[in-house]
Amino acid sequence: MSSFTAKRMQVTQEGRIDAPVDQVFPLACPYEEYKWIDGWDCEIIYSESGKVEDGCIFTEVRSLPLLHDTEGGTTTWYVVLHDPDDFRVHFVLLTDISIIKYEIEMEAAADGATLIKLDLMLTARNERGNTFIASDGRKNVSAMLMGLGHMLKHYCETGEMLKL
Repeated sequence: MSSFTAKRMQVTQEGRIDAPVDQVFPLACPYEEYKWIDGWDCEIIYSESGKVEDGCIFTEVRSLPLLHDTEGGTTTWYVVLHDPDDFRVHFVLLTDISIIKYEIEMEAAADGATLIKLDLMLTARNERGNTFIASDGRKNVSAMLMGLGHMLKHYCETGEMLKL
């Protein structure tokens, strides 16, 4: 029996995008992210439809350094909920350091804009993950969510990718 006890943290950010939700929501897809995330690159492991869907799996190497302030490493993304009718997509992200539940939920505002909520719950897989959480890892996670929200907003409102 291991003496390891995992730590957990949660970060939630909300925002507004001045574009209709039916145009914003489809961009929460590994294929569509090439349009709005500068330098995005992923490997699709499984997708029956060719788009984000329940059970879609992909890997990428950009999240781990942003999330954990570490060099290299792969993040595996698994879509556990894809609900286009209610504009919700939930992922489980697996890294060597953490297991993450990442929920993206959107709704139409009365004026036709999109209200978006990004919620990320990170659970350490090992002492390295616990150290990350204890050393104010919340700043890294908040910065990543803020950056993603800003890039998505910029693309939806201007039609152009925000170059980093």
